Amino acid sequence: LIIMGAEVFVDSISYVSKLLNIPAFVLAIIITPIATELPEKFNSVIWISREKDTLALGNITGAMMFQASILPAIGILLTDWTLNSSGTIISSLIAIASAALLLTELNIKKHMTVKMLLICGLFYFLFITLVLIGIIR
Repeated sequence: LIIMGAEVFVDSISYVSKLLNIPAFVLAIIITPIATELPEKFNSVIWISREKDTLALGNITGAMMFQASILPAIGILLTDWTLNSSGTIISSLIAIASAALLLTELNIKKHMTVKMLLICGLFYFLFITLVLIGIIR
């Protein structure tokens, strides 16, 4: 069922990308994080409302680690990755800059602040803006 759902998701991204005249790669970068993490956020909100903070934090942390390590490793091993267009390079640089900023705060303060998370969120909106104005294609 997971494989069939993934195929439907990928086919849908391909279809919508053709409708909007946006490369599927770009649309996938915008939609996939939201689609994959939103259910985890809802679970965590429910657990926090029931005063089960440890479960909420464990749920988000586990999901993020799984999606940030295992799935990309499989994708990198099984597909031909070429970062030869300016859009993919700019996308990569935006992600690296955001992660570096957050890592710097973690090294200095030993914790994340809401302010820094919001600042890092601005990188995502920068990416979407660059897509909408046509710089990333």
